[in-house]
Amino acid sequence: MNSKERVWVALNLKIPDRVPIHAIFVDGNIVNEVLGRPPRTAFDIMDEMEQQHPDDWVERINGIITEIEISVFSRAMETAAAIGYDTCGVGYIPFKFESKEEMTDIFGRKYKIINLDGNIFPDYCGGLIKNQEDWENWPKPDLKEIFRRAKKFYKTIQRRSKKFKNDICIMVTDDFTSIFPPIWQGMGMGPFVRALKGNPKLIEERFEMTTEIVLGLFKTYAECGAKVFFEGGDIAFRNGPLINPKYIDKYVLPCMKKVTEAIHEWGGKIIFHSDGDITSLLDFVVKAGFDALHCLEPPYVDLKLVKKKVGDKLCLLGNIDTTHVLVNDTKKEVEDAVKHAIKILGPGGGYILSPSNSHPAMSYQRIKWMIEATKKFGTYPLQIKN
Repeated sequence: MNSKERVWVALNLKIPDRVPIHAIFVDGNIVNEVLGRPPRTAFDIMDEMEQQHPDDWVERINGIITEIEISVFSRAMETAAAIGYDTCGVGYIPFKFESKEEMTDIFGRKYKIINLDGNIFPDYCGGLIKNQEDWENWPKPDLKEIFRRAKKFYKTIQRRSKKFKNDICIMVTDDFTSIFPPIWQGMGMGPFVRALKGNPKLIEERFEMTTEIVLGLFKTYAECGAKVFFEGGDIAFRNGPLINPKYIDKYVLPCMKKVTEAIHEWGGKIIFHSDGDITSLLDFVVKAGFDALHCLEPPYVDLKLVKKKVGDKLCLLGNIDTTHVLVNDTKKEVEDAVKHAIKILGPGGGYILSPSNSHPAMSYQRIKWMIEATKKFGTYPLQIKN
């Protein structure tokens, strides 16, 4: 099987030739290690633009941000294919530079810009929409322009991906433009919780906006041929749901169902992502209509419980630790983590091995060990016995 076939078979809860391997993203430091540092980084471009156009360089940078994102994600996809991943996420992000130190987005989030060896790392640092007045005064995005940029972004990634030596399945993601996180992050958790209890109008309008954007972006990708979609929902943390489940059912569930129904109508499959302990919300993931669940974050998720409860309903993705295992553990410890995940989640198919998240502290050497171990121990019929 090639990567696209392998991933599609797993998403259909069937048994591929081996366990597929997935990456949400490949961070810039690993990309540089594999492909070499590019001749000009985004920071080099900003410096040059500031020198040449000191009065309006920020506006000019925002005019070419799509090209910057295309370069970042193209290099990440090329790296993923080169090191043996079967699928990797890409997705247009409607960021806006405010300076060389700060970015914002259309949802009201602000980020500190961290320079990691020439790679931009957006570090979320708060929300700008605190109440109804802020929301009413917030400039509403030009969705036609966003979808136009997203189409250019995705079609260019597609074209460049054809040049890679190894095949890879492009997974389109709305990780920064998803339904739920942009709402509370654009406000900050305190103002968001107060609005949940006291201003349902604001919450409903915010959900309407994020759902419209997610549907529009996914439709744009689907019209270009995308089949595998990734919703970056994040509704849990290490101690369980981020908010009272009654609000998840009231606000999040109907929006998610709109998205999953549209994806299925377009002939695609859609994966739901959440960090943390998602086990009390497994019924929500199924009820919302998702085909798969990522990331089964260790140590918060009981793999046996998840496999038993929803393994016949959802393709499961994860559960390789990115706090220790893929940061500083030994080769044996990495292999043991891979074998443990495959032993529990692999039988019967419907499993895609994946790091539970992506961040710059992950080690390229340990990612290579993870991929090698998956190819060694994840071939069907599995030789790892329960």
